[in-house]
Amino acid sequence: KRMAEELNTFGAYLRQMIKERGMKQYVFYTAVGITKPYFYDILSGKVNPPPPEIQYKMLEALAADEHMRRTFLNLAAQGRDEVPADIAAKIKANPKKLDAVRELLGI
Repeated sequence: KRMAEELNTFGAYLRQMIKERGMKQYVFYTAVGITKPYFYDILSGKVNPPPPEIQYKMLEALAADEHMRRTFLNLAAQGRDEVPADIAAKIKANPKKLDAVRELLGI
């Protein structure tokens, strides 16, 4: 397993993803369009993971594969105490499926 798979906080996982891609941190946060202080607050966990729009910019900048994408979105959701952004978007786009989701989850 890659080391990043073992990391369990959003900031630690993001840091490792950037490192694995061989990207300089300033290149990353500039590409995403966030400030240096905000970026370092995210890495350190001083602030919650960013909102979904920024999460998707980060994934694009990292050219994340599906496994990385899922882990990233799951950790971001955990840090924000929300449903993962990709799942929330699908539910929002398919409101008629809410009963099926409830049934699947047994609620």
